Amino acid sequence: MRYDAVVIGAGPGGSSAARSLAQKGLKVLLIERKTLPRFKLCAGCLSARTSTLLPEGWRKKVLNTIRGGILGFKGGLETHLRAKDDIAFIVDRRDFDLFLVEKALEEGVDLLQEEEFLTFQEERGSYRVVTNRRTIICDFLVGADGVHSKVARLLGYRKRKLFRSVEFFLESYGGDEVRIDIGFVKRGYGWVFPKGEGASVGMATAEKEDLMKTFLEYSSYITERVPQKVLGWHIPYAEGWDDVSLGKERVLLVGDAAGLVDPLLGEGIYYAIKSGQLAGRAVVESPSHPSTLYRELLRSTVDDLIYAGKIARLAYRFQKTAFRMGSLGGLDLFYMLLRGEESYRSLYRKGWKKFIKSLFVA
Repeated sequence: MRYDAVVIGAGPGGSSAARSLAQKGLKVLLIERKTLPRFKLCAGCLSARTSTLLPEGWRKKVLNTIRGGILGFKGGLETHLRAKDDIAFIVDRRDFDLFLVEKALEEGVDLLQEEEFLTFQEERGSYRVVTNRRTIICDFLVGADGVHSKVARLLGYRKRKLFRSVEFFLESYGGDEVRIDIGFVKRGYGWVFPKGEGASVGMATAEKEDLMKTFLEYSSYITERVPQKVLGWHIPYAEGWDDVSLGKERVLLVGDAAGLVDPLLGEGIYYAIKSGQLAGRAVVESPSHPSTLYRELLRSTVDDLIYAGKIARLAYRFQKTAFRMGSLGGLDLFYMLLRGEESYRSLYRKGWKKFIKSLFVA
């Protein structure tokens, strides 16, 4: 089998890369190791700015439209703010990921399911991609195979910063507000995200602490129901250029495989879709050196994640101060970020006045 490009992983980043490549006339193969639709452990929260990257019809996959939030501190103090416009959307990853794959197939992408990627080698100017079932020859390879990306490991990338995350689901909750609680873990937060008529209740931390013990304490604060099934996963995050793995030569990495995740909020879907689309653009516009152009196309995005990292280090070190900042208008600035009206760079600069002021609030 021969293709212009092979994409490993049919999540948002992979399907977006495949669709982008096919729209530009390339013959593309998308490889997924599971059968679609498949369960994906994820709170399923899309920032409103993600909508600008999505194909037509995406709103039909939205379970909840978020128009407000609650910021809590250690189960005691709370601040609440409604938004003037939508700030986020909740989706079920089974349906949402399948929707994006179907959009890629409409552009002519071929799909292999229940196919496990094993390795690749460069061979006579092309790449020999090996799965558990066959060998494919291609000119370009895109790794969209998640946080523990095999493509990234084969390229020599090893070091990665990780959040440890846990989650369970409430059958009855609903609503149009998200809840974020800080002060329970050192570097991270607890959350309650509406999901249809229910909710995702979770917690993430980048520190080596007893996450499960703390999460069960947090859960008892949120609901009287004791979670029977708690699920866990890793989320990568990037605070600088050393934390991202964008690929080499004609092999590009997107989304979690590239480490492109917000170090403050843990948002990954926006960056997965954006990087997938830019990977397609880099291949078409610079076929001889796509990794060089890809890096340049992502420069402003990664630079902004550096400012997100600066905010994260301050916010998680001074969590009570961060809560006070939220009460003094910080939440509204974050809503603007989620809508794409502000960047982390601008938030960092505007936030200093609020940071100093909040230090002196009783």
